Amino acid sequence: MRLYLAVTAWQSWSVLMRHMTVYLRNWHTAALPPILEPVILLLVFGVGLGSSIPAFDWKGREISYLAYLAPGILAYTVFMTAFFQALFAAYIRMHYQKTWEGQLTTQVRLEHVVWGEALWAATLGLAYSVIVILVLVGFTLSGWLDLHWKGMILTLPLLFLAGVAFAALGLLFTAIVPTIDHMNIPFYLVIMPLGFASNTYFPLDSDSLLAQAWLVVNPLHHLAEGIRLLLLTDQLSYHLPAAVVLFGLMILILLPVDLRLLRRRVLGEA
Repeated sequence: MRLYLAVTAWQSWSVLMRHMTVYLRNWHTAALPPILEPVILLLVFGVGLGSSIPAFDWKGREISYLAYLAPGILAYTVFMTAFFQALFAAYIRMHYQKTWEGQLTTQVRLEHVVWGEALWAATLGLAYSVIVILVLVGFTLSGWLDLHWKGMILTLPLLFLAGVAFAALGLLFTAIVPTIDHMNIPFYLVIMPLGFASNTYFPLDSDSLLAQAWLVVNPLHHLAEGIRLLLLTDQLSYHLPAAVVLFGLMILILLPVDLRLLRRRVLGEA
């Protein structure tokens, strides 16, 4: 219980603010990739590849591939940002920069470090998602997309929650990978299965019970499909509360595991 209550501690938010201060020193270069990436993806895949794909039926209505792709990129952005921030960046701070070691010499305990990393990864994931939203607004104003924005404000807390959950998953691998050279293992074990088998880039329609079961337990699928329904049809669906439940379970289950494994790795405790 102390671990969950640590999210409200000033030490956890101090760790977050430390990472934000460092990030803002180079914000002009750090913000360039999240601005350019969705634009490039939407132009290359949505406009370029989409021009060769005829409009197809989705939920009883015809939509273009660009319209299908746009919400998927929004969901994928918070997933990729939070996961990699909690994996690569957290690993570098822990192992190479010895940032964690310095923090732990103060009033900060390891649970505060873990929460600070998760909160920072979620904050950055939410910020990059907002950038993608602004890009999509630009596409809407240009006439390339016809999206509904009334309910979008409701998804912002969900995107932050998603960031915390995916950060908890990233921290799990930070705790167990032997070296930074092994980071490609979670990429193939987690990123590709979760990302490409989640209705983010293309619809997954299969009668296979295994495929259906995978989609039911895949939180990124529910996030992408819920946002897609909201943006394209202005309808709230069961996918959004399903995503909330799955993200909550990920946080409740993974964070204690992260903390236990990191105690062994960082503090040498059994």
